[in-house]
Amino acid sequence: MSHFPTGWFFVQSRCSHKMVLDVEWDSLKTAARIVVWPRKDKAYNNQLWSYDNGHLINKNSGLGAALNDRQVIQQRRKVIDGSDDQKWFYREDGYLYPQSDPNLVLDIRGNSEKPGAQVLLYNRKYDDNLNQLWDLIPESNTLLSQIELSNEDDDDDDEYSFSNASYEL
Repeated sequence: MSHFPTGWFFVQSRCSHKMVLDVEWDSLKTAARIVVWPRKDKAYNNQLWSYDNGHLINKNSGLGAALNDRQVIQQRRKVIDGSDDQKWFYREDGYLYPQSDPNLVLDIRGNSEKPGAQVLLYNRKYDDNLNQLWDLIPESNTLLSQIELSNEDDDDDDEYSFSNASYEL
């Protein structure tokens, strides 16, 4: 059931806007809301997550994604039994849901396309549901793309232009 990548990854919506999970205002505090935001090119630690024994951990804060009623917030990890409200499963078809209830899935509130839209739990829909489907994008893919782009920029510097002008000495 849990098909999470190893290391750090982005949780990217399958909606056309392709926004990713983010911690509101880059907060380090417990109870900060999880929202969607356009993926950043740099300084994106608040958009990176890892999977550790069922917990989704934010790289910037070190806190885990947890439930507060149906809101998704960041919270300190519970290390006791009964912490299923902080543990997650991911299915290859794109649903991300708490171990406590597989019928509730991560959802972008109101199918909003606005940066900062709240992420919450909602009953799983089986059609017209892109706001409930997610892709896990390893950070390494992003780093490789940045290196490739950097190398392409460097290649442009290899072109030289010589003047035909003659200089008198």
